[in-house]
Amino acid sequence: MELFGQDDNPFEDCTHLRWLESHRDDLLDFYQPEVCLDSGGYAYLDAEGHALPEQGAQLWLGARMLHCFSIAHALGRPGAADVVRHGLSFYSDGEGRDHVHGGWFATVGGAAPSDRKELYGQAHLLLGASSAVIAGFPEARKLVDEALRVIDEHYWREAEGRCVEAFDRTFTELDPYRGQNANMHLTEALLTAYEATGDEMLLNRAARIARHIAGRAADPTRGAWRLPEHFDGQWRDLLDYNRDEPRHPFRPYGSQPGHWLEWTKLLLQLRGKGIDEPWLVPAARNLFVGALRDAWAPEGGFAYTVDWDGNVVVAEKFFWEVAEGIGAARYLYDLDPMPTYADAYRGFWRYVALHIVDHERGSWFPELDDENRPVQHTWAGKPDLYHAFQATLYAAVPADEGLAAWAARPR
Repeated sequence: MELFGQDDNPFEDCTHLRWLESHRDDLLDFYQPEVCLDSGGYAYLDAEGHALPEQGAQLWLGARMLHCFSIAHALGRPGAADVVRHGLSFYSDGEGRDHVHGGWFATVGGAAPSDRKELYGQAHLLLGASSAVIAGFPEARKLVDEALRVIDEHYWREAEGRCVEAFDRTFTELDPYRGQNANMHLTEALLTAYEATGDEMLLNRAARIARHIAGRAADPTRGAWRLPEHFDGQWRDLLDYNRDEPRHPFRPYGSQPGHWLEWTKLLLQLRGKGIDEPWLVPAARNLFVGALRDAWAPEGGFAYTVDWDGNVVVAEKFFWEVAEGIGAARYLYDLDPMPTYADAYRGFWRYVALHIVDHERGSWFPELDDENRPVQHTWAGKPDLYHAFQATLYAAVPADEGLAAWAARPR
C-alpha cells in the first residue's frame, strides 16, 4: 500500500489516511494477542510480540496500553474492550493499586518488583483512565477521581505550578530531584482528564506546567529551545545531571529534542483548548525548528540528546522522537498551512516506513544507531505501543480535540 497519494495536503490525502488505518491495525495486531498477563496487568513484550512475565507489570507501560486500547475500542477494534477491562480491574481492585497507602505501584511481580511512587506512572494512569471514560467505560471514572486525588494530595505544588517527582511507597520520603519529563506527561494527562470531566482547573494546571517548563522556548535568545530536563528541589537547572550516564533511560544528560517536539504538540493542543497566551505559539515554533536544527540527521532520525551548545551527545535515534515530530508537524500545519510543515510530516513518515517499522516481525524498532540500524543500548524488545499508535492518529485529529474524544465521536 502506498504511503502517500498526490494530494498537496497530506492530512486530506485519502491514500495516506488509509495507510495510517492499516498500519494502526498492524500495530494492534502485534500487541493485542499477549499484552494481558494472566496474573494481572499488562505485559512487557519482546521483539516478536511475546510476553516477558519476568519484567513484571510496569505501570507506565500498562497505563499507556490502557490509553491506546481505550482509543482502539472507541474506533471499533474487536476485542479491545476486553483489554481495557483487564487493565481497569488490575488498577482499580487488583494488585496494581496500593490499597493501603494509595497510588499505584511502579512494577508488580516479575524479577524486580517496585513499590516506588513516581509521578511518571501516576500521570500515565490518569491518562489511561481518562481515555477509558471518554471511550465509554463509566467504571473508569472512579479511577480518574482517585488518580486526581493522589496527584493533588501528594505531588502538586500550587505555589510552584508543577509537581514533585517521586516518593517511597508510604509517601513519606520525597525524592529531591525534579524533572520535566513526568510533568510533561502530566500535562497530556490533564488535557485528557479535562475532556473526561469538564473540570477547568485541570486545563489551567496543564497550562501552568507548560508555561513554567516550555515557556522559556519563546525567548529569542540562541538555544532557548534546549529545554533543561533536570532540576533540584527548588527547580534550579541541573545542566550537568547524569553527565557520566548519558544513556540513562529516563534521566539522560543534556536535553532531549524528542521532548521539544512533544512540547510543540502539547502547546498547540493547549491552544486548541482555548489557552491563549503570547508565549505559546512562538515557543511551539522555536522548539520544532530547534529540534530539526540540532538533532535531525542528514540520513534521517533525531539524535537522542544534545548538549547546551547543540552538539550531539547520544546519536542513537529512538522511535518515539520521530513519532512526536509527526504530531508536531501536523499541528503546526494546522496553525499555519505552510509547505514546510507538510514536507516535514511526509519526511518523518517516510523515515518511519523505511527504517523504523519492522516489516518482518511487526511494530517499530525502539532504537536505531547513527546508520539507522536497529540496536538495543537502552530497551530490549518492543514494550511500548503508545507513541507509534498515537502517530497514526494525528493526521485525522484536529488540535482542539483529544485523541480519545475524537475516536469516541459518533460517526
